[in-house]
Amino acid sequence: MVPFSLEIPRTIHFGSGELSRLATALDASGPRVLVVTGRHSQSDTILQSELGSALRDRVVERLVCPNGEPTVTSLADAMNAAQTFHPDLILAIGGGSVLDTAKALSVLTRYPGPVERFLEGVAGSGPVPAPGVPWIAVPTTAGTGAEVTKNAVVKISESGVKRSMRSAHMLAYAVIVDPRLTLTLPQGVTGTSGLDALTQLVESYVSRGSTPPVMSLVEGAFPLMLEALDGLSVSPHDLGLREKASYGATISGIALANAGLGAAHGFAAALGGSFAVPHGLACAVMLPYVLEANAPVIADRIDKLMGKNGVARLGDTVRRLLCDYHLPADLRSYRIPPESLADLADKSSGSSMRGNPRTIELAERREILARVI
Repeated sequence: MVPFSLEIPRTIHFGSGELSRLATALDASGPRVLVVTGRHSQSDTILQSELGSALRDRVVERLVCPNGEPTVTSLADAMNAAQTFHPDLILAIGGGSVLDTAKALSVLTRYPGPVERFLEGVAGSGPVPAPGVPWIAVPTTAGTGAEVTKNAVVKISESGVKRSMRSAHMLAYAVIVDPRLTLTLPQGVTGTSGLDALTQLVESYVSRGSTPPVMSLVEGAFPLMLEALDGLSVSPHDLGLREKASYGATISGIALANAGLGAAHGFAAALGGSFAVPHGLACAVMLPYVLEANAPVIADRIDKLMGKNGVARLGDTVRRLLCDYHLPADLRSYRIPPESLADLADKSSGSSMRGNPRTIELAERREILARVI
């Protein structure tokens, strides 16, 4: 047997109606609860009903995250607000950016100071020393899998890069995945978040760090994620499809947290850091090109997911899904200047690129990027 480790949150509740468990999950904490949300989360009637009941008799402070992924600046502001409130627990309700904000905030609230000191790849940074304030994750999208991962992606705006705060100490105390909360997602968000999850399933499956349990989980979740994406573009209120998408997203988070990712995510980090390209869109646009580049070493494994000629079929499927959700198949509309290719190729050199199943040198990265911008 191949040695492996598997790091996951202490408790994961999955299924329609599971939000009713929130009150019990909160009972394990003290009375002061910091609720971290995005703007969309506050308008969901199912959520508001359950939330009102669960938070009754508690001291509550609310923090609404700005749009987009957390930045050093937004986290510093959130840390200052949390320090003033002194929460016993952080309840995160929203998409991946909200969950990542809460995840980082759980550490920064207990260990206040410069955000950069816990970011990988930043000079002088170090590890998270111990568990932070306990946090509970309630995802309202089906994409990043951030509810079950141990890292928070943070944008350093000044240098145009993204770095991760990463530690097993950052795993959620409890996760509640209720697919009903995704029923009202707009088509574009459904598409980009779902394609992000699909990319995570594929890249963790073939990454250098993939393990038998990760491969087994992906083999079960991948066809469900694909079925959900195939159907939700025309049947967005189909709860069964939403359940499959939420399951695929959650498993994709477990898979990436324990196996790493690949070049599509490496490129996406560089593109999003420098030109604000939406993360899920960048992953989906880059995936067919990365599959093609990796084909000599991954063909047999992708065939297990897709059948014969799996690499080509999966690339074609991703491009069709982009079309189905009225998303672009390239990034030319972002007007990324050709002279930025070298810089983008260099900035893609993070942990995701290192996890790619074959080494993609800078010159090849520039060639791949030139095909989409």
